[in-house]
Amino acid sequence: MKKNKLGNTDIRISEMILGTWLMGDAGYWGASDRLESEKAIHTAWEGGITTFDTAYVYGNGLSEEVLGKAVKGLPREEMTIISKIWRPDLPKDHVRPACERSLKFLGMDYLDVYFIHYPSIAGDPIEDTMESLMQLKEEGKIRSIGVSNFSLEQLKEARRYGDVDIIQPCYSLVWRFLDGPEFAYCKENHVGVIPYSPLAQGLLTGKYKSDKVFPKTDGRSEAPLFLHPYFDGALKVADFLKSYAEKYDRTQAQIAIRWLMQTPGITAPIVGGRNAAQVAENLKATSFELTAADYKEIDDYSRQFTDTLPRFVNFFNATIMTD
Repeated sequence: MKKNKLGNTDIRISEMILGTWLMGDAGYWGASDRLESEKAIHTAWEGGITTFDTAYVYGNGLSEEVLGKAVKGLPREEMTIISKIWRPDLPKDHVRPACERSLKFLGMDYLDVYFIHYPSIAGDPIEDTMESLMQLKEEGKIRSIGVSNFSLEQLKEARRYGDVDIIQPCYSLVWRFLDGPEFAYCKENHVGVIPYSPLAQGLLTGKYKSDKVFPKTDGRSEAPLFLHPYFDGALKVADFLKSYAEKYDRTQAQIAIRWLMQTPGITAPIVGGRNAAQVAENLKATSFELTAADYKEIDDYSRQFTDTLPRFVNFFNATIMTD
């Protein structure tokens, strides 16, 4: 598997990243099986994935713990480990304890990337958070700093107070709010881009129909793309991928992931997997390429949908922003 350079750093990340949210957050996804999660991580490693994305909030350390146990004994210097700091820990004096807590769950002594998971909603000054993160970087506890779910303006502000080498947005064929000027800025300033939810939490797999009802216990029941009429539009994009799946002898999901991997400005996508079989299927997206013509056709069709979407607060909140 190819390795891509991360921003201005000397860190190399695999062209596909394994996301471990499914392995920890039972509140959103339902309970996971630890043994199956470990098998999924091993399958990813055997398939060439060397970069793993986790976060403390994925089960209050459960995802970090599962990941740490699964990779114990593997060469640490050959892997890239990403974790994130949650909102309550953004105050200046909370950052170090939060990082050390994540390292303890992982059983490691440093992180390759430490993300601010979301911008503060409590008024915590970004300069204070960045100051503490830069101190951790100087000490070698973290090798690089990232921001997740930040707007372009929030990214620029964070970079005023320290090194931000990477941004993690939600981005897919049906969710394209980090686009245009944002990609241009990241390219000009050598900021890596590793998007999450490349399959829009299953929407692009082709397994759902318009009459699908998600129970209230499923976090997707309140996500805007899973509500009508947006759900119907997203499913049309998924259906559009069928002919390409047949042409390349791949699944619709693999076509959607491959499109993202070939999108200019993307460093590597984060692709989740609940078990080894899902990870093995996702890995097949690394073994082919879309032609330029096919990429453009898929890209253009996708935009016919995404250009009609209102500006939601985020992927998980259907509130429409008015300013």
